[in-house]
Amino acid sequence: YFIQSNLRMVIIMLQITVLLLLIMISDSEISHSYKVGLLISSNNSQLEAMEKLAPFSIQRFNANHTSHSNESSSLFPPSSLPSSPSSPASLPSSPASFPGVELSLSVAKYTGTSLPSIFRATCDLVNQGVVTVITPDGSNEVASAADILTSLKVPLIAVIATDPFIRRSNRTNMLLFAPSDEYQSRAILDLLTHFKWYEVAIIASNSNYGLNGGNSIHQRLTEERNFIVKVITFFDGVVGTESLNRSISLVERSLSRIILLHCEGRYADMALSLGYQMGLMGKGYVWIVTDDVTGNPHVLKKNAQKYIGLLGIRFAVDKQSVEFQEFRSEFSILPGTHLNPALTMTHDAIQLTGNALAESRTLIESKAKCEYDEWEPWKEGTAFYEALTKQSFKGASGTWVFNDTGLVAEAKYEIVNFRADGFEVPKFHEIGRWTSRARMDVNNARNVEYLGAPLHRPLGLANSLNGRHLKLGMTANPPFAIRKTKCKIANCWEGICPDIVHSLSERLNFSYNFVQPLDGEFGWYDEEKEQWSGLIGDMLSGKTDMISMDLSIGAQRKKYIDFTVAFMDSGISLAVKGEYGKNSFYFFLSPFSNQVWAMIVTGVLVMGICLNLLSKLSPFGSYGSKAHARQVCKCTRCTKKRMLKKQLKIKLSDRFCSDCRVVRTQDKGGDPMTFYNTMWLAGAGLMGKPGGVVPSSPSGRFILLSWWFFMLLILSMYTANLTAFMTLDKIGITVTSAKDLLIQDKKKYDWGIIKDSFVESLFRNNVDPDYKKLVEKAVELESVEEGIEMVKEGRFVFIDETPFLQYNLLDGCTIFPIGLEIQPFDYAFGLPKNSPFTELMDSELIKMRETGYFDELWKKWDKTPGAECKNNFNVGGDEVLGISSLKGIILVIVLGLGISFLMLMVEIVVATILDESDEDHVTFCAKLHRRLSLMFEDMRTEWFRTSPKNSTYHELDDTIGSTVYLSAV
Repeated sequence: YFIQSNLRMVIIMLQITVLLLLIMISDSEISHSYKVGLLISSNNSQLEAMEKLAPFSIQRFNANHTSHSNESSSLFPPSSLPSSPSSPASLPSSPASFPGVELSLSVAKYTGTSLPSIFRATCDLVNQGVVTVITPDGSNEVASAADILTSLKVPLIAVIATDPFIRRSNRTNMLLFAPSDEYQSRAILDLLTHFKWYEVAIIASNSNYGLNGGNSIHQRLTEERNFIVKVITFFDGVVGTESLNRSISLVERSLSRIILLHCEGRYADMALSLGYQMGLMGKGYVWIVTDDVTGNPHVLKKNAQKYIGLLGIRFAVDKQSVEFQEFRSEFSILPGTHLNPALTMTHDAIQLTGNALAESRTLIESKAKCEYDEWEPWKEGTAFYEALTKQSFKGASGTWVFNDTGLVAEAKYEIVNFRADGFEVPKFHEIGRWTSRARMDVNNARNVEYLGAPLHRPLGLANSLNGRHLKLGMTANPPFAIRKTKCKIANCWEGICPDIVHSLSERLNFSYNFVQPLDGEFGWYDEEKEQWSGLIGDMLSGKTDMISMDLSIGAQRKKYIDFTVAFMDSGISLAVKGEYGKNSFYFFLSPFSNQVWAMIVTGVLVMGICLNLLSKLSPFGSYGSKAHARQVCKCTRCTKKRMLKKQLKIKLSDRFCSDCRVVRTQDKGGDPMTFYNTMWLAGAGLMGKPGGVVPSSPSGRFILLSWWFFMLLILSMYTANLTAFMTLDKIGITVTSAKDLLIQDKKKYDWGIIKDSFVESLFRNNVDPDYKKLVEKAVELESVEEGIEMVKEGRFVFIDETPFLQYNLLDGCTIFPIGLEIQPFDYAFGLPKNSPFTELMDSELIKMRETGYFDELWKKWDKTPGAECKNNFNVGGDEVLGISSLKGIILVIVLGLGISFLMLMVEIVVATILDESDEDHVTFCAKLHRRLSLMFEDMRTEWFRTSPKNSTYHELDDTIGSTVYLSAV
């Protein structure tokens, strides 16, 4: 009864058991087939490769699935399959772990960028029941397909779409494998910063890829204060080279050396070739290409040797992984194919789809409809999209992890360099990595090859300022820089330095703006912090390109910056307020020292003697000509006189000599050059007067001319120095130099120096200990204005740079500079070390200085109230002139004496030639011997003997006259 009553229940239970066993067996042995759609443009450069890749990837997935399902037990429930771990190392690398899924492929092509064509191709895939659409096309095409697929709830995987705006709120079913252009822009920014290239030109294609990427990079660079985008230009590659040629020309005129090319790979060779033809790919230039070029290096194959040295950014692929090595070894078997990121990521997208399908065991196939008269979304599409975003696996192109919005969790790029290692064909080599988390890591920068210079990293700056914009350091410092109280933003400065900058900008064709440091200082070096402040600190930190101020050239500054050539000379001066005093009784002797006065008196004596001597020795002098005639004349009277002279050993006059040779040489004009007359002549020259007596010989006249020139200089120096002494004495200034401040009998004057100024630095470093004492005992001042105010109060000496003292002497002509200018130095502009613009600036500044531009500029800004007082500037240059100050003038008179005596020798030779010959003196040597003998005889007998008394003299003269008369009769 028990069996009969429960037989029916037992049979039912057995049936249920058999049914469960059959279901489990069929579930482990029967595969679910799903379609994956490939949407691709017929214009895609990767079309042929994609048509080979997609079937290969489907076949590879199915083969791995089949081999694993034969080894798997049908009793393993889905819960026992590996889940997605957090560690990438443990991620499943293939779909072999997920049995029960078989993939097939549906391909749909569309023409160009036509929306109807994209619509039809997309709908064809949906109507075929695909569970996912994978597309390797650009952002524009992806956006059009996404609008259709979103409404149908069919997931879309975009492999290379990088538009940062493509992921809108209404596009909720998109999975983006490629990082957006925003990440690539950040990577490029970090690359430029790493190499310190701060001036960039951007060339981009006029497509969605170029517009989005180019504008993204431009925005990112302009937000950074250190970067300057010289030019951004877009070209239309479809219309040919004309548009691209205009863009390259704009870059050429901008003089930028760093050029970023953001365009599709198919336009890269055309753009680079034009750049090469225009000379923009030589030494000093850098071209950076983006992912669509680096991901398709075959586009550079035609002119690869010309492009060695390119830098670029491309999607990071872990080429050392087992997954990549296996994929490359299998896929390379297919003829005519080559790997790039787009292919590897498309392969991973197919594998990702298969993995998601294998995990979704209860998934119902897509029954979406995309017809004009029937529009039906896929009910399970949203759930499958969520399954896709939760996938984490290690594929051929790397580890894939996505966030909830379908974006990759971490963007990764490779920094690559196009070069040929050894004899290989040029290709892109990895030199570094960039990730959105760790940012830039250039680990192989030493092996980078650059355009035109393999091992020389370009500075990224042009050799010309043409078209450049400079940020110039400026701070208030009248009269060199004066800030206007009311001004426009672009024109707030005036003065000497702004005028110089304006002139340079017109000559070199650059634009500029002035940047004032926060502390308003020129800059001083902090030993503890080891950094500069003020203008110098701003330039060293990159806030400014140049210091356009009157920067004093000093050794400490030179260690850190470079200087242009000097545009103005300067020095250190002293300023003091005058106090009216009394004139000195002997003020007229003040200009010269006692040694100089003694030299002048001695000079008068020496000149009188030399004039008298030359007159007697020269054959053409008033005395020498008659002396020679008396000794050679053959008339009876002269003969008798020589006889009497020899017998009586007396000096005979020839005033009453009859007509003979002596009479013919008689000087008929002027007084003879006696010692009395020559002394008068030399003394009169001291007063600037001629003296009324003129030598007749050339040698005598030349030495007199030298003496007059000597006295002209002496008189000029005397007059100038006397004026200074009279002025100082009038204003009551007792200090005549900086060192006088240290030796005051009673300290009448205090003095001050601006704290941490260039003047203080010069005095502290001076080898003369007196200048160091001046700094130690000086009052520390904060500004020029404070120093001038203390000077106006009286009994205070302000020590500062000459131009500022000169500009501020405005108080009713009561403030005076004293002493001579000390510690001369120069003013120049400052530039960073090894700046390429130093030579350009130097060249123009030298030209401006040669034309007198800076002198006229100083006159322009020196026309201020009280400028008439500045005519007395440096009247304190009142030091007593000593012998050392007159060395050059003394040399003039010594040379005059030497030349005069040389001329005397020439005169003797000429006179000898003109002498008449006699029986005993025929040759030149005989006549010269006679003349010299007679000259020495005259010196011995005539120069130092006294004349006889007048009675005796006349008696002898009468006796000679009578004898001559009788002889004549």
